[in-house]
Amino acid sequence: MIALLRQPRWLGLAALTVGMCVLFWWLGTWQWGRHVERSERNASINAALTADPAPLRSVVTEPASTPEAAVYRRVTTSGTYLADQQVLQRNPLGRSGFAVVTPLALDAGGTLVVERGWVATSSSDPNTAAADVTPPAGSVTVTVRLRAPQASSGRQGPDGQIYDIDPKTLAGLPAPVYALYGELVEQSPPPDPALELPEASDTGIGVHLFYAIQWWMFIAIAIIGFFALLRRESRSEPQREGGDTHGELPRQEAGRTRDLN
Repeated sequence: MIALLRQPRWLGLAALTVGMCVLFWWLGTWQWGRHVERSERNASINAALTADPAPLRSVVTEPASTPEAAVYRRVTTSGTYLADQQVLQRNPLGRSGFAVVTPLALDAGGTLVVERGWVATSSSDPNTAAADVTPPAGSVTVTVRLRAPQASSGRQGPDGQIYDIDPKTLAGLPAPVYALYGELVEQSPPPDPALELPEASDTGIGVHLFYAIQWWMFIAIAIIGFFALLRRESRSEPQREGGDTHGELPRQEAGRTRDLN
């Protein structure tokens, strides 16, 4: 076996195996790092989700800011919905239907954009909601889950409809407008039963741990495969060398038989 390893062919195969193992180790380590980052992020999200609701102004002191610690926090505030400024987000998270997005003019001044819930599309017109989504008139008190503005997809919806929730893109709102928006959790008076309240998203652990284990298993497979091939080659080498000797024996026996006759 040692003699085989001195051959150029096997030296090249050994180098290839080592290179593959290094690559698999790096890929597994990278996936593990992503898993750790996702776990830490989820821990932060869960801490924010389980924290007691607090007044909006105590969590976000500067409306134009988007502090990371505020994202996913539940906050309470009161105000009046601006029904004429309401828009519908098309197919939120790839789900057919609309997210109802309504600006809330705050009693303390300024505007907080609120996603009040999801509604299906009308069976007769895919550009309209299946139910009346007019917000309640008068003052309301809400508990919302703060979210960062969504990245722009570059798509332009029909009049009164959007693809991404970003408060700064909604014109004509009473200033200052909060850069974060809120997902409705509770409301007084109670929210419209025709709307399905938003759920906290992006809290899954992902598949990074599985991929890390998979890449590291490939290391073992590569090493085992290399030595299996080497062992098979080392066993077949003596058989090939001995094959010539065995081939001569019948001819020698045949010659002795003729001599005796």
